[in-house]
Amino acid sequence: MLKFFFFNAVHLSGTKYGCGVGGCGACTVMISTYDPVTKQIQHRPANSCLFPICSLHGAAVTTVEEVGSIKPRIHTIQERLAKCNGSQCGFCTPGKVMSIYALLRNHAEPSMEKIIAALDGRFQTVNCKKYNKGINIHSGLCNTEEFPPVDPTQEFIFPPELIVGLIDFLIGAACCLAQLRDILMKAVPKLAEEKTKIYQAFLQHLRTLAGEQMRSMASLGGHIVSRASTRELNPISSVGKSVLNLASEGKLWTPCQIPLPDGQNTATENMAIGNSFQMKHYCDDFISAFRQAESQKNALSIVNSGMRILFSPGTDTIVDLSILYGGIGSTILSARKSCEKLIGRQWNDQMLNEACRLVLEEIFLPPSALGRKVEYRRTLLVSFLFRFYLEVLHGLNQMVRTGQELHTHISVQAMSALGMLQSGIAQGVQIYQLRCVCRQPPQDPVGRPIMHQSGIKHTTGEEVYIDDIRPVDGELSLALVTNIKAHTKIMSINASEALQVPGVVDVVTARDVPGENVGTNMKLMVVCVGQIICAVVAVKIVYEDLEPILTIEVTICLLFNNRFRILELEYLLDHRREDKEMDVYVSTQHATDVQEFVASALNLQYNKIMCHMKCVGGAFGGKITKPLLFAVIAAVAANKTGHAVCFALERNMDMLITGRWHPFFGKYKVGFMNDGRIRAADFQCYINGGCTKDEFESVSPSLIPLIGQCIYILNLLVRGHACKTNLPSNTAFRGFEFPQAGLFVETCIVAVATQTDLPHEKVREINMYKRVNLTSFKEKFDAENLWKCWEECLDKPDYYSKKKGIAIIPMKFSVGFNATYFHQVTSSNQSLVHIYIDGSVLVTHGGIELGQGIHTKMSQLSYLIASRELKIPLSYIHLCETSTTTVTSGKYTAGSTGTEINARAVQDVCQILWKHLDPIQRDNPNGKWEDWVNLSLCFLLLNYDKPTSDTEKGHAFPYFRFGVSCSENIGTDIVMDACFTINPAIDIGQIEGAFIQGVGLYTLEEIFFSPEGEQLTLGPDTYKIPAICDIPEQFCGVGEARFFLGSSVFFAIQDAVAAARKERGLPMDFTPNSPLTVERICMACDDVFTEMVRLFSSLL
Repeated sequence: MLKFFFFNAVHLSGTKYGCGVGGCGACTVMISTYDPVTKQIQHRPANSCLFPICSLHGAAVTTVEEVGSIKPRIHTIQERLAKCNGSQCGFCTPGKVMSIYALLRNHAEPSMEKIIAALDGRFQTVNCKKYNKGINIHSGLCNTEEFPPVDPTQEFIFPPELIVGLIDFLIGAACCLAQLRDILMKAVPKLAEEKTKIYQAFLQHLRTLAGEQMRSMASLGGHIVSRASTRELNPISSVGKSVLNLASEGKLWTPCQIPLPDGQNTATENMAIGNSFQMKHYCDDFISAFRQAESQKNALSIVNSGMRILFSPGTDTIVDLSILYGGIGSTILSARKSCEKLIGRQWNDQMLNEACRLVLEEIFLPPSALGRKVEYRRTLLVSFLFRFYLEVLHGLNQMVRTGQELHTHISVQAMSALGMLQSGIAQGVQIYQLRCVCRQPPQDPVGRPIMHQSGIKHTTGEEVYIDDIRPVDGELSLALVTNIKAHTKIMSINASEALQVPGVVDVVTARDVPGENVGTNMKLMVVCVGQIICAVVAVKIVYEDLEPILTIEVTICLLFNNRFRILELEYLLDHRREDKEMDVYVSTQHATDVQEFVASALNLQYNKIMCHMKCVGGAFGGKITKPLLFAVIAAVAANKTGHAVCFALERNMDMLITGRWHPFFGKYKVGFMNDGRIRAADFQCYINGGCTKDEFESVSPSLIPLIGQCIYILNLLVRGHACKTNLPSNTAFRGFEFPQAGLFVETCIVAVATQTDLPHEKVREINMYKRVNLTSFKEKFDAENLWKCWEECLDKPDYYSKKKGIAIIPMKFSVGFNATYFHQVTSSNQSLVHIYIDGSVLVTHGGIELGQGIHTKMSQLSYLIASRELKIPLSYIHLCETSTTTVTSGKYTAGSTGTEINARAVQDVCQILWKHLDPIQRDNPNGKWEDWVNLSLCFLLLNYDKPTSDTEKGHAFPYFRFGVSCSENIGTDIVMDACFTINPAIDIGQIEGAFIQGVGLYTLEEIFFSPEGEQLTLGPDTYKIPAICDIPEQFCGVGEARFFLGSSVFFAIQDAVAAARKERGLPMDFTPNSPLTVERICMACDDVFTEMVRLFSSLL
């Protein structure tokens, strides 16, 4: 495929690989071809992961590298997207750039609808925050005067207007769906309304069918010939009596009705190809198309339908009726018998009731039908029929002349079902307060909305992720052999067939682990589908079946059963070096754990394992425990074979092996008064942890203190139960069980409000914590800011003036971990700061860039802590990758604590450096930063007690060496209290991101409330993560400072100078010899600089 050609042959890594099925858009490129009909070049976005190279004859391919890069110049699109904070982790951003770029190549001034259509094929990095940014980069979100005009060499190419005939519509079968949509959109306004009914039905599907990349490449003929029941254009083509003209040997024109017939004698199975597609329009008929999918756009339909009816002239008597359904069986089904029985009937309520009965009788779905959702799909059969009845009846009534009686009156309630629900243009407003210190200089970046440090690299595709690393010589690829049954006992493993496959080097099993093997107590037992048995390929395994447990209890239903989808797949590279050293490149949230587990498995000391990590393409808790297992497998394989081993999961394997949110079930008993006050509650919580503990021991204890939410209950009993089942082990996700616990408590509040017949917000208010309270676990806190947020959020949307479809939910989120040692700050093992002789500063810390902007914030904090008074520009500070070679005991980058923990560690190190530079600055106040750094180096050399003419004694040299040589040559409205924000632009984005993620959790993923307390009803009850069409049309985020989920901001930062002076005082009890090549820990040593400062002071 094209994507792998870019990486392996052309060495271009800007195009990312996310899903492999064209569902995420990260791999988007632009394909340019010459259209011989219009005699113009057409530019279309395409999924390179699905695009075969052989289909590119005569085409030009443009990748994100060609659009712009940091070295020569960046394109205006890239600059706007970066400066408008349009990226988070950045993994999908190159695909977003290419989608907009392809749009602008054809439309220099696109409408908002076109921008939305261009981005609706995007996965948006799993719960990314940047939906409205992508929409608004060309709609005045930023001041366009800040950006240079588009270069004249990149003039946009405009295809000429395409003309459609006025009798029948004839188009080539190879026409792509996007082109067909554009042609119809231009043709429909030019035709009489009665002639465009079938065209309108086609447009209705073409606007939502797949994503823009798919629509730009998929052909109309291919869509129809596939005959799959989910192909939404087939039912409407059939009822409209459209024709696919086929060409075969000896016959140039063979009309074929749609849907194409099954069997061996069809023209398509006798080496025929689609030639053209012909649509007919009628003046007196009514045609409608319907679909219901998991998401409004870019999702296969659950059920789709096409319906057409023709009446006797001047009456409502049925002459002809066609009803077809897709998504019910393996092929399209026609309700032919029902239609025949309805011919001659009048179009009224009695006919509707009869039609529903006939359709349900004719189209039967057994309980075991493929696709599940049997009752729901059967409901859609008659729901579509009802909507068609209303649309036709409305059309008939509009045709009635003045003075004539209407055929059947449509009630106001029924009118609400007419037409399609269209999403408006999303508009976002972010309000925050800049709390900059009054004496803060303009160049000081702390507290200001600074652009994401890697924003430009995200848009140009130059940000290097783990899977962008070039292969090394002799590198081997590793594949996994997984269990195919839920609960079995392995009787034997035969690897002989695998070893005979060309290219297979070895098979790695638990017997190859030289050290400790996690899970050895399981021995030959496998406890879930997808459990890893061995690597590499084609291993024959014999099982003995055992009884599996798949749910918590038969009587316990799961309220949460959601996966979290991370766009960047699991990818590792283990490289063995001399002296048993090993480099491990892994996408993880905790490099130290990877180092520990690999060292333990290989029976090596930690100092032999170097784990490298810079940025992660999305995590949300999903890359803490799971990468440990994969890193160990790859390390064992590298240790056994002696080669570097690359390990990458495909999307289907990733979803099979990796965990998910813990399914949750809760029971409650609550005692309350008539005024809504809750006096006592008994909560029982069950979580499904899967087949292993994984994060059981962390999640289960965390659930209990989180269960109270914002509600104070005097008499509270909470019991938590962790259940083991034969499913893949589950792990902690963003919020750490708080979304489950919050929804559970809020459901209890709704029940109390319903029983007392009180408004929900009144019940919440009367039970919320007051100003100063103790939690159920006796922790004291001040709820003043909670009430400020509550009151402001009530005022913003005029809550009390709205009667329905609105909910307001308070939130109290606990930041950090129950295990307090995760909050430990130790500068000597959590951070490293280098100051080079040219004045540049290199900062390395234990936090990992997950897209939350931690590197950007650490740059700002480095300015704050190390050089606010020294007036160093932010450009002097650079952050390097996180590695166990520089940070020896890093903590988890999770729990909203990453910035706080690492900022404090950097602060401690910088204070040590400041302590030695401060006297030099005071004695040379007119100097520059570079001068002070150079002076610090000079006076460090003067630190020795060297002999003078007076004393004639001292240490002229640090020490002496002795030896003998023998030489040899060798080389929505959200109000958040966030304290003091470091970067409002990033933090506000995190608020929006968590909110949109909540939309997926509580609406699209069969859940109804977000972690921020918003009730969201923007889509069907399915597992599709949010897309552009799911953004609230009005989105207002209000935050005074920090946000608790995505971006951590440390509490109440004091004045930098005062804080730095107060917190000095590290040991100064030995004398250094000389300044050598200094790592972060060496620069954190007080002794060298203390002596330097003393000597400098004594010479003045």
